[in-house]
Amino acid sequence: MPGGSVNITCVAVGSPMPYVKWMLNAEDLTPDDEMPVGRNVLELSSVRESANYTCVAMSSLGIIEAVAQITQSQINIFSLFFCVATTALPKPPGTPMVTETTATSVTITWDSGNPDPVTYYIIQYRARSPDSKFETVDSITTTRYSIGGLYPNTEYEIRVSAVNSIGQGPPSEPVETRTGEQAPASPPRNIKAQILPQNTMMVQWEEPEEPNGQIKGYRVFYTMDDSQPMSLWQIHNVQESLITTIQSLVPQETYTIKVLAFTSVGDGPFSAPIQVKVLQGGQPSKFQIGAVSDTSIELTWEPAYEKEGIINYELRYKEGDSDTQMTKTFGPTKSYVVESLRPNTKYRFSLAAISNKGIGAFTNEISERTLQAKPSAPPQEIKCSTTSSTSLLVSWRPPPLKSQNGDLMGYRVRYQVVGPSEGANDDADPMEELPVPPTEERVLLQRLEKWTQYRITVSASTEIGSGPESEPLICRTDEDVPGAAPRRVEVEVLNSTALKVMWRSVTPGKQNGQIRGYQVHYVRVENGESRGLPLIKDVMLADAQEMVIGGLKPDTTYSVTVAAYTTKGDGARSKPKVVVTKGAVPGPPYLSVAQDSKTSAVVHWDPPDLINGMDLQGYRLQFGRKDVSPLATLEFAPHERQYFVGNIHRGATYLFKISAKSRGGFGEEAVAELAVPENTPGGYPQINEGSMVTCCSVQLSWSPPVLAERNGVITEYTLAYKEAGTREAPQELRLPPHQSSFELNSLKPNSAYDVKIRAHTSIGPGPYSPPIQYRTMAIDTTDVPKNFTVKWATKTTIVLGWKFSDRGLPYKCMIEYNGQKMDVDARKLKAYITGLRHSVTYKFGVKCQEGLEGEPRHRVTASTAPFILIKKPKLDIYAEAENKLTMSFPSFNSGDVKNFYVVVVPLKRTSGTVKNLKNPDEMDIEELLRDVIPKRRSRRQLAQLDQRSAYITACFKKLPSTFTVGYDHPLSSCENKPLEPGQEYAFFLLAELNSTVGKMFATSPFTDTVMTPELVVDPLPVETGDGLIWVVGPVLAVVFIIGIVISILLLKNRKRKESEPRTKCLLNNADITPHHPTDPVEMRRINFQTP
Repeated sequence: MPGGSVNITCVAVGSPMPYVKWMLNAEDLTPDDEMPVGRNVLELSSVRESANYTCVAMSSLGIIEAVAQITQSQINIFSLFFCVATTALPKPPGTPMVTETTATSVTITWDSGNPDPVTYYIIQYRARSPDSKFETVDSITTTRYSIGGLYPNTEYEIRVSAVNSIGQGPPSEPVETRTGEQAPASPPRNIKAQILPQNTMMVQWEEPEEPNGQIKGYRVFYTMDDSQPMSLWQIHNVQESLITTIQSLVPQETYTIKVLAFTSVGDGPFSAPIQVKVLQGGQPSKFQIGAVSDTSIELTWEPAYEKEGIINYELRYKEGDSDTQMTKTFGPTKSYVVESLRPNTKYRFSLAAISNKGIGAFTNEISERTLQAKPSAPPQEIKCSTTSSTSLLVSWRPPPLKSQNGDLMGYRVRYQVVGPSEGANDDADPMEELPVPPTEERVLLQRLEKWTQYRITVSASTEIGSGPESEPLICRTDEDVPGAAPRRVEVEVLNSTALKVMWRSVTPGKQNGQIRGYQVHYVRVENGESRGLPLIKDVMLADAQEMVIGGLKPDTTYSVTVAAYTTKGDGARSKPKVVVTKGAVPGPPYLSVAQDSKTSAVVHWDPPDLINGMDLQGYRLQFGRKDVSPLATLEFAPHERQYFVGNIHRGATYLFKISAKSRGGFGEEAVAELAVPENTPGGYPQINEGSMVTCCSVQLSWSPPVLAERNGVITEYTLAYKEAGTREAPQELRLPPHQSSFELNSLKPNSAYDVKIRAHTSIGPGPYSPPIQYRTMAIDTTDVPKNFTVKWATKTTIVLGWKFSDRGLPYKCMIEYNGQKMDVDARKLKAYITGLRHSVTYKFGVKCQEGLEGEPRHRVTASTAPFILIKKPKLDIYAEAENKLTMSFPSFNSGDVKNFYVVVVPLKRTSGTVKNLKNPDEMDIEELLRDVIPKRRSRRQLAQLDQRSAYITACFKKLPSTFTVGYDHPLSSCENKPLEPGQEYAFFLLAELNSTVGKMFATSPFTDTVMTPELVVDPLPVETGDGLIWVVGPVLAVVFIIGIVISILLLKNRKRKESEPRTKCLLNNADITPHHPTDPVEMRRINFQTP
């Protein structure tokens, strides 16, 4: 009835016992991890409809299913029971029977032994030996089969098994059988022959490795002419023995011997021939190969028997197929190593014994090949061609055949970016390697950097290893369009129709080739949108950094971009710069300048061409000497047309600029120059006070004649001097025009000298200045430099020091060494002697100005430092955001080093060139060590450190492998201050050596330069207390002084405007009246007179 319950029991029996589960359609009713074995009961409750339930039995032999149908009439509380029987494996077939046997095959038949159908049979067989394994033949559908490919005269074990749909059944009982005989498949082994007395020969051998049956006997073939066919050789038969003798041989003749074995089926193959000479001297036996290497082969043998004894052996060998024979003779031994052979080469050897009776018969030739080795030569004809901006095609030819030394296993192509300098191997980019199979002779290097030089080498390899690399080949990838836009693009509005565009070149790493020029794109903009097509201005100069765009419309908005280009095309454009041109202004007036007398000139101008509607409001005139700035500036009314300039100077060039003014401002300037002819100077140079006087010299300086009296360009000076009170003519010295000081040397102590000077132009000399008298000082023998010592020494520099009371007067000394002379000023208290060699002792002689003509008064001996720290530290920038970088140091023997210092060198840049990068050996090491900052300094002390000079940032007793600038290091005793942003630096390592005489230092080369990023760095907080006073005080003082100066300037300007009837601007401080002003150059001379 509907809603009743029913139990369904499924039983499955088999070997092995199966798992049983129930399924409803595709749904599993029994979980996989809960399947019972052999019996499964399905309990159904509340059954309301008919359904088909499937019982599934599964084991390693297979899967079977049975279906139980439950209908509404069967629904009740009762159980259904049915069984499922699984199919078993097949039974073993009957014992096979051998029906036919040959030397290499066995035919068997067998009975199926199974009532049920069998899918196929499997035959397993093996030779009856302890180590043999069964071999299998499957898919046999008949009960008769011939097994082939067997060994002759060998006992085999054979069995058969059946296979049905369930699997393979057990095997049958085995049958044993033996294959038939066959002629021997291999010759006798280790043939030896020995000459006995009475022209008798004894021949010995061993059984063949593959007799293929029972050996019935042996046949010994021998002849004196081995070129004859075998049918003409003499035969000696031997029964059941491995030794025989042959008599009645011909004395002094050489016999060739071959031996074969035979069975009842037939003869086997011949052995390799051996030769023996009928002499009473033995032949070496068991001549064979021993140890083999790539350049040597060991030969071993058993000595020949000889009553009188063997005195030598002669070895003959040939290389490969060559007929050139090489011979070696050596004393009695059982082995010999042939050396100096070529790798991977076949050699042929034969050996003979030598006795007092002569040389015996040579052994048969044996051959052996030397082992492989690394190639001894690199690949040939290395070529490189560029295929794109990021790939290179490298091709080559294999090494010469004689240099390959084995079978080539492949090639290795190594490539590396070429650094900025050839000596920077330590900092070079990592070497990349690319393996290439031996069948290829070219490779395409991809994913390279654009427009970059690579150093490429190729090497070949055998199974032993890689051979030498080829000579480096330098190859550059192709150009590409620039990968970035020009930097720092700025646009300056010049006037109403012109713009000046300025930029910086593309970053070097993004240029991707040689920049050929730049393109400036500009377009008119209205309401934020472009109007019309962009116009392009091309600058075909790689180093161009600015351009002026003309022909624009006044009071108009323009968008400007800049792009660099190479031969491959344009690169990316810069971000647009939007600017507005100025309003319309007048063009240049028509300007003329003429000299109307020796000291005056007249300036005349006419109005410019005006655009419709433009009003002229006046003029602005700027004039003055071309070599003096600033120019004087005057403004004129619209109706004025000329201006008279007085007090012009002879030999000067004057510059005149005039522009017209409208409501839009001043327009374009008209420019004219006036060159006044030269004359001899009208005045004399002025000798300055404060000259330096010593016992034997006078240091004086002078100023040129005032501008108004120069009358041209100074071409030279004449300096005249003589001893006062004498009638001798003064000595005259001609000095170049750029010189403004001179030192008179070799003067007499405690003497008076008259000195005067004059200037020259191209026309001639001017007057001498009034003579000035100088008296040299008397010599104080106690006040001279003394205590000359060695302050410190480096690998290439020695620094000498001395004591001298500094009186502010020059004192000349001379240092002599190695035939060289060096002048120094004793007031500096030390001298740097550079360009020396490392680990060399130098002797220095010193004499000063009181005894320059005599022998050196002081002698000093010093040695330079040894040649260590030859590699520079490596830099690894990994934390740019915090201005930190890490450097690693090369390893070396630091036993003689007392202290290590890491030195930071800030670099100054001028027009893109790094300046002040000295040799580390020539730096003032004493000053570096004096300014070392210990740890735990205050913030104010750190902030006051001058980081524009070199300084020490780390001190070590033991050098670590790495060091990070800006981070505290536990082994360092110095303050490690972070680098300044936007500054370029270099670094070097300084080592203080243990020295018994003076101080000795060694320095490493400078590292590569590094630029810290330009970041906004929070200033260090100023400590309260005394630190605040030192900061706030100077600031308040500067503000107060600036306020006073501004007030004075405003007051003077107000008074000047009130006293003048018109507007004017005199930038050179000249008081010029409206129509008859004083010349600004003359006013400058008057206001700034030379005392």
